[in-house]
Amino acid sequence: MSIARHPAIVMLAALLVCAAVARAQTDPGIPLPNAAERVKPLGHWPNGACYAACAMGDTVLVGNGAALEIVDFHDPAAPVRLGALTLPSEIYFLAVDRGIAYVSLIEYGFAVVDVRDPKHPRGLARLDVPGRIYDIVVRNGFAFLAVGDLGLRVVDVRDPKTPREAAAYSTEGTLFEVDLQDHLAYLSYGSGGVHVLDVTWPTAPKPVSVTKPWDSVRGLSLRGNHAYCALGDDGFGVLDLTTRAAPLAVATYPLPGNVVDAVTVGNRLYVSGFSCGFQSFDLTDAAAPVWTGSLPYDNCLTTVAGRDWLYVPTSPTGLAVVAQAPGQAPVEVGRRDDGGHSMKMDVVGTIAYVVGRYDGLRIVDVRDPAEPRGLGRWPAAHARDVKVRDGIAYVAAESGGLQIVDVRDPAAPVLLARYSSYYANCIVLAGDLCYVGDRNQGLLIIDVATPAAPRLVGRYFVPGQYVYGLQVRGGMAYLAYGYDGLRIVDVSDPAHPVLAGHLGTDGFSQGVDAGDGFVVVAEGSAGLRIVLVSDPASPVEVGRCLTKGHPAGVALQGDFVYAATYPHGLTILDVKDQRLPTPIGHFDTAGTAQSVVARGPRLYVVDMEDGFWILEHEDVYQTMDVTPSAAGLRLTAAPNPFNPATQLEFALARAGRARLTIHAADGRLLADLVDADLPAGPHAFVWDGRDAAGRPAPSGFYLARLATAEGTAARKLLLVK
Repeated sequence: MSIARHPAIVMLAALLVCAAVARAQTDPGIPLPNAAERVKPLGHWPNGACYAACAMGDTVLVGNGAALEIVDFHDPAAPVRLGALTLPSEIYFLAVDRGIAYVSLIEYGFAVVDVRDPKHPRGLARLDVPGRIYDIVVRNGFAFLAVGDLGLRVVDVRDPKTPREAAAYSTEGTLFEVDLQDHLAYLSYGSGGVHVLDVTWPTAPKPVSVTKPWDSVRGLSLRGNHAYCALGDDGFGVLDLTTRAAPLAVATYPLPGNVVDAVTVGNRLYVSGFSCGFQSFDLTDAAAPVWTGSLPYDNCLTTVAGRDWLYVPTSPTGLAVVAQAPGQAPVEVGRRDDGGHSMKMDVVGTIAYVVGRYDGLRIVDVRDPAEPRGLGRWPAAHARDVKVRDGIAYVAAESGGLQIVDVRDPAAPVLLARYSSYYANCIVLAGDLCYVGDRNQGLLIIDVATPAAPRLVGRYFVPGQYVYGLQVRGGMAYLAYGYDGLRIVDVSDPAHPVLAGHLGTDGFSQGVDAGDGFVVVAEGSAGLRIVLVSDPASPVEVGRCLTKGHPAGVALQGDFVYAATYPHGLTILDVKDQRLPTPIGHFDTAGTAQSVVARGPRLYVVDMEDGFWILEHEDVYQTMDVTPSAAGLRLTAAPNPFNPATQLEFALARAGRARLTIHAADGRLLADLVDADLPAGPHAFVWDGRDAAGRPAPSGFYLARLATAEGTAARKLLLVK
């Protein structure tokens, strides 16, 4: 890939210094696939893999999952986001020409974005292109696309608002890259070798030659009379182009790993790929590159040259900024650490805690859902799940075990303790106990009364079976055991957990949540199952729904089930009739949805490639009506929604015993407001939003329940912080 093919356009200085943080926006020019039904998107925090970048001087276009971010790297140690645009899918490759960006979208083709105003990027058009676009080169109003097995596609972009395919060339092999020199196009065709086309007329490319000097050519970059070719497992090679119709291999340089890209910048060559590092070579002698240094990047698909720096996407750990002085080795001078592969999250008040397999724990302020703001990070490798209580985060981190982190100062998290396990995958907190689902070691029950000194209390283990999902309620642990189905374990004596019941599956049990006498199980391709567990020894499936996509994670709230389904996003089901769970709404994310958190009407959908979306489910408000008894006993609450306190009122027709309690959405008793003999007449009691131990309750739904000799009444409460 030659840098000359990406003409740099230096942006006006005024645009560079106006470094106000801009929110990710969407644009009707490129409609997103996530048209919402029964939910309203409030905000988006992109946090996906960084596969691509493209430079315009010190202003760099960065692919962050499905977000196209425009970042000022004038100071590489402190990059500033100028603007962003959310696109329909993950960004795989970027090119720019005269202020117009050309974007490869995984599974969604080719997008065109106007980035001349970095603070307000504007989608212009999208063109459906079957197959993955590995490379894009733009010249003289035509975009040359390397489309894998479908070969070369030439797209007329003279009018960027109406791109249209103008020509195609296809032959055996997989086309990974295209580079242009004069009137010739050089194509790296994998096992098909190097193809040379005459593109004097882009609408009518003509074959010139085919050469197969190596087993496979994954990428190439042109410099003068030489081409430098990425050869996969064989390192890289040098082609002599003196005779354009007959390129000649003159050297091969073995390297460890899988080399997929070669880029020339001046008299230097940079090669990169998977597990081969970022390697630098001097090209003073064009036919005999000399190694000058490397950086230990495991995954980097390309290298991009800006005005002063090199930019190296190191998926899934962000964008590295690299400098190399003459005669010295390359050195990293900055990083845009976007991370990626978000898995699960917890939300406490206005703070979200997000974990990613390659990103650790991110702490995000979601007070303004339209502007989520990063507060801090804990670099837990391979983080899978997180629960937070009293300023302490409990992180399941695969082979890193259970990590207990003090996050009371979000900007400076501190590790308090670590409990080793083989593959910590999921977590539930209940009282002083932390239940950890370990894929290989089963259910671990850990005493965390003293967070700095976790202590194993009990364990439930099934040889040869792996735990993928977990919920605990009423002394029972509900375990999603993959192909083994649902296991119900009595944990009322934590030191001696005992199997209480088991229900097999025809799917793959991977997520579970528990309600009053029933559980909802995410079964992948087999959909969602509603299982009665009032008799744990005899669980019975009473309802099932095949959702759009495969459910991976579920959250149960009131009469609604929220399912994170891949590859689509969120599906909302009404389960008032548990025999007939009914889809009533959806929201499609841009990647692979993994989990969902429900906090009243506010939903947080976590996507492996798309960060998380903040949504509002307005139907929830309709379920907050009074539930009176047949005798007409009425319980009211004002204000409702509330923060920080609400007053509950009722009237007794005659003197008698009354008990007013507050319960969490999963039925757990949180607080007793009154349990006494009361006189006839009106009564009022205040709930201050705290549990019986005085701890503030998080945002979400709660149930106030009144029981008297006259009957019972209930009122749903919504605490919004």
